[in-house]
Formats: sequence, structure tokens, C-alpha cells
Amino acid sequence: MRLDRRLLSFGALHRLVGRLVGAYARLVYTTAKMTVEPADAFAAAHRRGATIFAFWHGLALMSPAARPEDLPTAIMIARNAAAGIGAVAAETQGIGTIRASGSHNARAARRKGGSVGYRQALRELSEGRCVMMTADVPKISQVAGRGIVHLARSSGCPILPVAYVSRRAIRLSNWDRMSIDLPFSRAAVVHGAPIDVPKEATDADMERIARQLSAELDRTTQRAYEILGIAHKFHPGPRHDG
Repeated sequence: MRLDRRLLSFGALHRLVGRLVGAYARLVYTTAKMTVEPADAFAAAHRRGATIFAFWHGLALMSPAARPEDLPTAIMIARNAAAGIGAVAAETQGIGTIRASGSHNARAARRKGGSVGYRQALRELSEGRCVMMTADVPKISQVAGRGIVHLARSSGCPILPVAYVSRRAIRLSNWDRMSIDLPFSRAAVVHGAPIDVPKEATDADMERIARQLSAELDRTTQRAYEILGIAHKFHPGPRHDG
């Protein structure tokens, strides 16, 4: 009984912290002075329909705000305990969750729920909802993995590179250079060029498209920083943990 109470308390703590993170993200968003580029990006997202929104891992906190708030969306979030806080935060903002994570190692990806998450993401897209996910997977920052490209090929839905950047933010020195956006700040949302993956794409095509996605995400993120006059804080290219 005592152990059960401890486990319940741990789960309750996660839910509480998740709700607080969700409320904080809402505060950041509602107090931001926003610039969106292109100006019709959100309208275009509505016209496009089911889309795979891609962003760099380090910008995960505010990336859900890089798409129209009323666009039905599910976001892919890892299964670990810390990511569970992010899942609760997303759900408080009306965003569905897909609990899975990618990896550069196939066995590790299966352990992290990659195949289950992949099937759920396909269902979401086939039913007309959008999916948001990081393009890079731990622990190599700013290198797009093949999983998101496979998802686009199987679903027939485009990948849309996006970035949400705040002028006032704390940039950590961990593997993904996580950015903690601060309230009452200028912010920029940039949508890049959509990337289509043909059904008949070969392995060589998939590798080329993954590199194209990395380059377009770097360009999109760089542009968001440039809008705010702080381009020097973004460092394109891969970073390995350790």
C-alpha cells in the first residue's frame, strides 16, 4: 500500500509539473509579439491539410505554437519519464500525443516504441490530422533521421520544416542545445518549403531527402533568428552528445 501511494504520488507529480509546463508555454505564447513568415503560413497550413510538421529537438518547448492552434494535431513525444511531462503539457493545450521516440539504431528504436508510434502517426495522418515531430533523434543534434522521411513516403503527406524562436530565451549547452523561451518577448515563426517524398523513393532518394530536410530546417531556423536580429545564437550543423 505504501509503495502504491508512492507511485501514485510520483504520477501525480508528473501531471502537476506537466500542467505547469503547459501553462508556462501558454504564457510565453500569449505574451509574445509574433512575426510569422510567410505572412499566410497558417492559412496555407489549413489549406494543405494533413502534414508532418518537423522541427529541431532543441526548439521543442514552443514548436506546437508554430502551427495554427485550431489545426487538429498529434505530437510525437518519447516514452521516458521526463518526456511524460511534455506529453501532459501538450495535452493541456489540446494536442494529442504519440508516445514514441526514434533512434539511429533499429533495435533501440523498437525499444522506444518506434514501430508502434509509426503506425499511430500513419493513422493520425490518414484521418486528416497533422503530426508534429522532431527531425533529429538522440543524441545527434540537427541531423534529420530517416524515420520522418519514411513516414512521409508511406503516408503521402508532405514534411513542413518549422521553427519557433524567441528573442528572450535561455539556451542550454546539452546535446540538443535546448532553448527555454521566456515570456514578454519578440518571437518569430517561420515555415520552410514543404518536402514531398514520392512513394517510389529509393534508399538513395531517402538519404538525399533526409539531407535536404536537414538543410531546410537549418535555413528555416536561421531565418527565424535573423528576423529577431540574433542569428549568431544559432549554429547549423550536427552536435554529438559528450
